Amino acid sequence: MRPLRLDLQGFTAFRQFTELDFNDLELFALVGPTGSGKSSLLDAMTFALYGQTARLGASGLDALISQGERGLSVSLTFEVGGQTFRASRTKGRKQAENEVRFERLDDDGRWTNLSDGGAKGISERIRRTVGLDFNTFRRSVMLPQGEFSKLLHGSGKDRQQLLGELTGLDHVANMQRVASDRAKELKHESQSLNSVLLNEYADVTAEALAAIRTEREKTDAEAERLTDSREKLQTNLTRLRDIEKVWRQKQEAERRLNVLEARAADIQAGAARAERARKVAGVLPLLDAAERARIAHEREARELTRAQANAEASGRRLAQAEQALQAAQDAEDRIPDLEAQADALKDAEADAARLKRAGGTPQTTHASPLPWDEDAFYTAKEAADKLAKLKQERIQLTARRLGLDSLKETQKVELASIQQLEREQQRVQNEGKVARAAHQEAEAALKEAARIAGVLAHRVHLHQGEACPLCLQIVEVLPPDGGVKLEDLERAEAAAKAELDGRKLRYKELQVELTHLRKTTEERASTLSDTEAQLVQDEQDVKLAESRVQGDPQTEALRLLAGLAAQVGRAGSDPAGQRRNIQGQIQGIRKAIGDAQNNLTRAGGEAAAANATLTAAQSSAAQREADWQHTQATLTASLAVLALDAAQARAAALPESDITALEEAARTHTAQRAQLREAVAELDRQLGVAPFDPAELDQVSRDLTATDAALNAARERAGRLAEQFRQAQERLKRKGEIEAKAAAVSRTFDTWQTLTNTLKANEFQQFLLAEVEAQLLTRAGILLHDISDGRYRLALDDTDYVVQDLWNAGEVRGVKTLSGGETFLASLSLAIALSDYLAGNKILGALFLDEGFGTLDPQALEAVAGALESLRTQGRMVGIVTHVESLSERLPSRVLVTKSVAGSHVQRLDG
Repeated sequence: MRPLRLDLQGFTAFRQFTELDFNDLELFALVGPTGSGKSSLLDAMTFALYGQTARLGASGLDALISQGERGLSVSLTFEVGGQTFRASRTKGRKQAENEVRFERLDDDGRWTNLSDGGAKGISERIRRTVGLDFNTFRRSVMLPQGEFSKLLHGSGKDRQQLLGELTGLDHVANMQRVASDRAKELKHESQSLNSVLLNEYADVTAEALAAIRTEREKTDAEAERLTDSREKLQTNLTRLRDIEKVWRQKQEAERRLNVLEARAADIQAGAARAERARKVAGVLPLLDAAERARIAHEREARELTRAQANAEASGRRLAQAEQALQAAQDAEDRIPDLEAQADALKDAEADAARLKRAGGTPQTTHASPLPWDEDAFYTAKEAADKLAKLKQERIQLTARRLGLDSLKETQKVELASIQQLEREQQRVQNEGKVARAAHQEAEAALKEAARIAGVLAHRVHLHQGEACPLCLQIVEVLPPDGGVKLEDLERAEAAAKAELDGRKLRYKELQVELTHLRKTTEERASTLSDTEAQLVQDEQDVKLAESRVQGDPQTEALRLLAGLAAQVGRAGSDPAGQRRNIQGQIQGIRKAIGDAQNNLTRAGGEAAAANATLTAAQSSAAQREADWQHTQATLTASLAVLALDAAQARAAALPESDITALEEAARTHTAQRAQLREAVAELDRQLGVAPFDPAELDQVSRDLTATDAALNAARERAGRLAEQFRQAQERLKRKGEIEAKAAAVSRTFDTWQTLTNTLKANEFQQFLLAEVEAQLLTRAGILLHDISDGRYRLALDDTDYVVQDLWNAGEVRGVKTLSGGETFLASLSLAIALSDYLAGNKILGALFLDEGFGTLDPQALEAVAGALESLRTQGRMVGIVTHVESLSERLPSRVLVTKSVAGSHVQRLDG
């Protein structure tokens, strides 16, 4: 994986949008003051790929959002296997604002969306594309230099613990814990199975199963015997119940015959009553007709009285309707005068509406009103509205002028700031020249002192009068034995170097700020010029428009409006209401005439109808009286023939249905008595001479019930024994299965227990770590040999790390004897070897080395710089996070991170 471009906004110190282009970068330094955001750039890359960072992990990521911002966005474009991908993530203060996106650049230059499967699915696709999980990426790409110094100088136990953490071999310990947990589970399962066999299946044997089978066979034989007895009892019970049925039929027939004999007298009396009813049946219609004629005569008399009263009332209502019509016709003569008044008020109403539309009221006045002229009024009103609009525009132009003056003041302040920054930059540049001269002086003094110290180091080998071991000349005079204090000179040189580095960094920061301010002021100057020109033009346009309006149109419009208000006032305060009142009076008069005519017509119709009804009622009453007299005479003659009066005739009468029912009851009673006498004789013949005993039937029924109960009990016991036999068979089978499972669990437990013991830290883990350590030493030794110009190789002597000094006849010595720079080279070799190992024996496209150079002396820094330069030949992009200016200047490219109130910025410096 090789980064190509990083875009971020709202991410920690990078509040504003920031982009970092990695194209063509191989070996570069990432420099900047403390807290500027160098490490945040590395965090941004891991966040874009994995949604987490080395410092926060996967939780508490709200801390990555810049203070005061609502969210962050990070996008990393990278290359894997010749293809270009882009991973982007946004995060807000709320969960719903989080988003992840993954894309691939096609051959035609278009991005193809690979974002499917939700956030987890997209993250997993990114991980598969990169080929590394988060922990492996962090260990192999973001190299933690301090850890490898511990690895180099630590004891054997400490090294193995650290290697386990760096290489992720802690999963072997997890395997051991899993195996141990599995062994415990199997041991518990084995104990549980044996406990079940001992407590629940101890009595489950083949002998117990055979005993149940024997008892079941005995129960089946008893059930067969009871079945035979039941069949005999059932046959006898059926015979006795048939005899009982005939006996009970005879008893019922005798009872019914006795009932009929007891009802014989009542039946004969009903037959006599039916005969009398038939005799008076012919007189009954005459009785009913006479009654109906009497009722009709009385009803018609009442109707005649009611018709006479209605005719008198309708005559009175007709006279009242004629009087009301005459009064309404007298009021109709006022309508012409009322209509003339309404027409006069209509013109006043139009003037009032016109006054309201013009915006006036009847109370509008002026000392000098003018006669109303609608065209003149609206011309004056339009001119007044235009003047008001121009006044508002004048106010807006004043506000714009104040804003323009404020921008001019801001421009003056920023131009003054530029001049101040230029003066400060010039001062910093002068101070830098002084600091450079001081550093050169201190560096020259240190080199001279070092040279003298180097010469004096050989003084112990010089003896007056003897040959010098270096030049082989005879020593005549020994050099003075004066000590040189290199430590003071080194501190002075370091202080001068720090002062020079500080001046350089301050000069670059001022340059970045000046560039930003100059660009801002140039853009604002152009804007100010355009704005002022437009403002002057707008002011001239407003002034010209105001000059075109003459006189006082507002006052003229008010005078015309006052004249119209006076004209409306002369017609009264409410002409529209007065006109509506008069029109209401006219409509009321016309409505009263129509109502009176309708009432007269209705009253005349009602009087005619009442008179017609009276005539008809008089005729109908006379007819009903004649009918009643005729029916009464006919009835009297019929009752005289029967020698009965009307009351006696009605008492003897019965309905035809009752007469028929009494006659039929007499006939049916006679037939039933004869039929029952024959049935009793036939049942006596069927019973014969043998008497029937109900007690015998009861005894046979009780014996059958007892036999059924015994048979059911035998069958239930046989069923229980069959179920017991089945359960015993199943339990015996289950016991065999549990015994087999217990044996298998015991064997599996032995396997997992052996695996648990094998995976302990003092066995398999130690073996794996030893293998990893051997591979790391081999790779690190080759790399150290390359970057140390073929001088050193790493090796393992017993449990300690050693180096082989090939420049000194292959001398082997401990790594603790290495200088600071040599120690760094050895640690760097181990780090890169582990990076390759974690990446699956593949050379990664990028490495980022964290800060770790500030404590090295100049000679060690020189060796480190040379070693880092040699890394380019291995095809990696190597980024160095450092504060050491001399080291960053040795590298071909630099990425400068600066901070300000508005947030951090990134600037790439090549060459």
